[in-house]
Amino acid sequence: QGVDVWLRELGLDGGEGAADDVGGNERESSSSATKREKLQKAAAAASAKREKARVVPFREHDVHDAWADASTSFEFALRNGIYMENGPLPPQKSRAFREWLELLRASLPHQMGRTRHLIEGIMENFEVASGGQSSLNELTRKWVGPEEPSWKWRTCTYGDNHMGYTCGLWQLFHVMSVGVVEHNRNAGEDFGPAMIATLHASETLRNYIDHFFQCDVCRMNFLSMYDTCAFDGCHRLSENPSTSERE
Repeated sequence: QGVDVWLRELGLDGGEGAADDVGGNERESSSSATKREKLQKAAAAASAKREKARVVPFREHDVHDAWADASTSFEFALRNGIYMENGPLPPQKSRAFREWLELLRASLPHQMGRTRHLIEGIMENFEVASGGQSSLNELTRKWVGPEEPSWKWRTCTYGDNHMGYTCGLWQLFHVMSVGVVEHNRNAGEDFGPAMIATLHASETLRNYIDHFFQCDVCRMNFLSMYDTCAFDGCHRLSENPSTSERE
């Protein structure tokens, strides 16, 4: 029965009448049997491929994989997403880039030490980093080493490593959002870092995507939803810091 379902999904069953004829004909010719066997194998292979596509990205997937992929996408973005033209960043882009780095510095967990170390280095030399791609690359090599990255993502690649960047970037966004809550929970009332408002975090993310996310369709979809208050964002986000992961 399962094979028949596969055949119907693939449009290879020949209709209900054909299925009845096959089921009721004990003298089915060897050629028809061979053809049916091939179709069954093709359907089984297609089903296995779909199962693999669903399962492989999440196999042995834990938070360390998410952190690693988020870090890889962050570094990939530094190399490929910040400068789309020669020369220094214009003021609006420079401000968006600085605010994004400041938000990540405050929100990323200590387990992402390599990324935090790199962000500190860029922030300490921001005027150099915002001067051009070659300057940013030089700073990156200084803080994380001269080796050329392999750009290998661990999760949600669906068998194609080139799909890892966008997924890793979205993981970075999620890590940041949870990190903002953790930051606010640990921020002291009288001492320590200031709390981060949900509106500030979301606006910083929105501006980063607007200026530096090079997937046009992804960027336009996100901006359209954000700017039209999708998911009741205009009411849920505020100048008040949140200590709840629900926001």
